[in-house]
Amino acid sequence: MLYVNPIDSRLAATVAPLTGDGAKRTQAFEELGRLFLYTLLQEMRGTIDVSGRSDTSHDQELYAQMLDDALSGAMVQSGQLPIAQQMEEQFRLGQIQHRLRDESGSLIAGLTGR
Repeated sequence: MLYVNPIDSRLAATVAPLTGDGAKRTQAFEELGRLFLYTLLQEMRGTIDVSGRSDTSHDQELYAQMLDDALSGAMVQSGQLPIAQQMEEQFRLGQIQHRLRDESGSLIAGLTGR
């Protein structure tokens, strides 16, 4: 797979400067969305019947992977499929639920004297 982690890249600071945990989290969700879309495109490409074609070379497969990688990146950047935003929203909701559970647990413990 051609996936490149932008956080480990030397060009990461010039592409998207990271200012804090929120920015890192957002970028991680975007990369996870990109990976999901890349895998989706690869699986879709795998459903194409190529039994009549025997001329698929390694170069063509590599080009198809590069194309899928570029397409998945463009789809994430366009925002048409808000996968990263949905994951981030679910993450925030999970944090809120966790915080409420902790607060309610400490409130109950305070009321019962435990």
